[in-house]
Formats: sequence, structure tokens, C-alpha cells
Amino acid sequence: MSTTTKQTNILLWHYSCPDCGFSDADTGYHGQTHMIHCEVCLEDNRHVKLKRWPVDHDSSTLPGGALSRS
Repeated sequence: MSTTTKQTNILLWHYSCPDCGFSDADTGYHGQTHMIHCEVCLEDNRHVKLKRWPVDHDSSTLPGGALSRS
């Protein structure tokens, strides 16, 4: 008898900085798993953790509602 669990490996994230507001909508790309701190705040020597949530599997829309060209 085998037991399986449903686990998802999330590779891309939407993100937003709670301090400066920098987000994936500003850059046009999603964050990768290793992106934990805000790049803009790091330049000012501040270590602010990003708020992150998984990218939907529907890749037809980009941050800001723009349509991707497939």
C-alpha cells in the first residue's frame, strides 16, 4: 500500500513590498523562489521581506492584466 500526498512545487511568485510598494507589476516578471527581500529596499540597506503568493497556472495574463504573446 502506498500513500501519496498532493504537493506542488511553486517556481514563480507574484510579489509586493509592504514598505515601498515595488511589485511584479512594476518589473513585468514574476519572482523566483529565492527572491525573499525587496530589491529596491536592499539598495537602501533595508531588509524588507516581500509579500508573495503563487502565480496562477493560467499564463495568458501577466501582472497588471496585460495579455502574453504565446
